[in-house]
Amino acid sequence: KRNATASQGLLPCFQHLLHALSLQTVVLFAVLLVSTTASQAQVGPEGGGASFFVGSNQRGAGGSPLTVRGFPSQRTEVFFYYNSPEDGIPGPEQNDHLQGFSMVFCYDCRLNCIEESFRIPPEAITSVIAADFVEFQCDNDPGDGDGCEMLLAVLVETVPPFRGDTLPPTSRPLMVGSVQFEVDSRVSCGDELPIEFCDGVNVRGRVPLQNVYAAANQSLSARTINSGVVIDSGRLFQRGDCNSDNRVTISDPISVLMATILAQEFDFEPSCEDACDGNDDGVLDIGDAVYLLGWMFRSGLLPPAPGPYIFGLDPTEDALECTMPCE
Repeated sequence: KRNATASQGLLPCFQHLLHALSLQTVVLFAVLLVSTTASQAQVGPEGGGASFFVGSNQRGAGGSPLTVRGFPSQRTEVFFYYNSPEDGIPGPEQNDHLQGFSMVFCYDCRLNCIEESFRIPPEAITSVIAADFVEFQCDNDPGDGDGCEMLLAVLVETVPPFRGDTLPPTSRPLMVGSVQFEVDSRVSCGDELPIEFCDGVNVRGRVPLQNVYAAANQSLSARTINSGVVIDSGRLFQRGDCNSDNRVTISDPISVLMATILAQEFDFEPSCEDACDGNDDGVLDIGDAVYLLGWMFRSGLLPPAPGPYIFGLDPTEDALECTMPCE
């Protein structure tokens, strides 16, 4: 962890955008994005200031994200968060209201960042408070001198009318975005692939970048809480992938029927019962096939976590088994 301190921020790789922005936005960009010397601005009471987090979409004590679980040769999704506890200080300069931020990461190059998979999930605060400017980049080149890095930059307001919108104060980390990584096939069970906040890397630009946030028209350094991807020894699956072919298609609800009401006619035993439990009620029955078919063809609800698109753990305790070990 690193303490929150006051400093002038960086993301000068976005200076080409300044000509299209208003004067007010140019000022904020200059504060947040242009590298200068450290300022003497305060960040609120002792122990205050914003923090950046990276982890899974599952939460632990206090709402902090848990470690991401991964599986060789499969994709896994990583989520980004911030918190900024209410500082209780009155006045026009609200250092606990974020006008924007830049998060900069270094990650293990056995993780391949899928840049086009970046998204703002519906549960993210950035889907409620729509930011005018969002930039995501990742650099998977381990030989460019600074390893594998990625950048997430957000400014809430860049175009008029300016209403003073900000990301709100919060003690519980709020999600701001996510991206998928593909895990290298050569990893081993128990390997820990770090994803760490790092200052001074350039991602795909030329200028070193920093982990900073903008508040009260000044740039402040954020605390950072690192995480990574742990290669799990089993129980990783896609919800609905009953036949374990690494995709969820019409063949999967058919496989559910073969494992339940048609079990006497077909010699089919799913290798991961949790994957067949389409509605995550802890029971493998015809209701799972109905649920999956409703999602596929009748705009029904998305199958519960970990969902049908990425591999993950079952967040629900039940008696169903999943025997999909990593090698």
